[in-house]
Amino acid sequence: MKKIIFFSSILALTFSMSSCEKMAGPGGSSLIRGHVNGSNQHTGKSEIVQITVTRGIELEHGDYFILNQANGSNFYFWFNNTTWVSDGDPHLMGRTGVPIIFTYNDADTTIARKVNDAILSVMSNSFDTQLNGDMVILTSKAHVAIPDPDDVTTSFLIDVSQQGQADDMDAPSVLPDEKVYLVYGDGEYYNESTRTGGTGDFQFENLQIGKYKVYVLSMDSVTGNMTQKIEQSVEITKDESIQELSTFNIVY
Repeated sequence: MKKIIFFSSILALTFSMSSCEKMAGPGGSSLIRGHVNGSNQHTGKSEIVQITVTRGIELEHGDYFILNQANGSNFYFWFNNTTWVSDGDPHLMGRTGVPIIFTYNDADTTIARKVNDAILSVMSNSFDTQLNGDMVILTSKAHVAIPDPDDVTTSFLIDVSQQGQADDMDAPSVLPDEKVYLVYGDGEYYNESTRTGGTGDFQFENLQIGKYKVYVLSMDSVTGNMTQKIEQSVEITKDESIQELSTFNIVY
């Protein structure tokens, strides 16, 4: 009976030691290393167009102005006085026409409201609009360059007060002094961290056999904060081994 108990104790100890060897964490002889590159993102600009309208008395049946979109789906907006029986639509080639019904008695603020409604009816995916008295202000929803409107028969003042500009990003380059995080096993929070050297390289040393996660933080495109996690999983399967990670590319 004593021999059986002794043998069982040896098995339990052996199993316990084996389990410890497969637990991720410090105290081993292996290492994980990698490299971090970074790209600096330059925020672009939204196109802003200001349309200052006139009173209805200053418009003619068939007068029009144009607006463009970055996707090439462009429009012309023409004024239709229903007291006229003639077709006032100018039928501009390559554009979609949007009629705006008006009367000669319309105030400039009324014309501005009608122009605003007509624009939103077909271009709400591309622009936000704002009414300010006799002015309609269009702001592009995307940072993108848009061809300027250059064709108008109304006496409206159409001014591009800010040219659109696309977001731009520098070419990736080595990123020194960047923080890198190491998670043991299936943990949710990091257990240790290090920083990249002058060439963007990093390593975690003295690690045991087991599974690990390594991550860095990149810019969140929505908030602009460095909260976007870029993560790689790696497993150490034998002592005195080196695990090479793929290059981390972050935006800052």
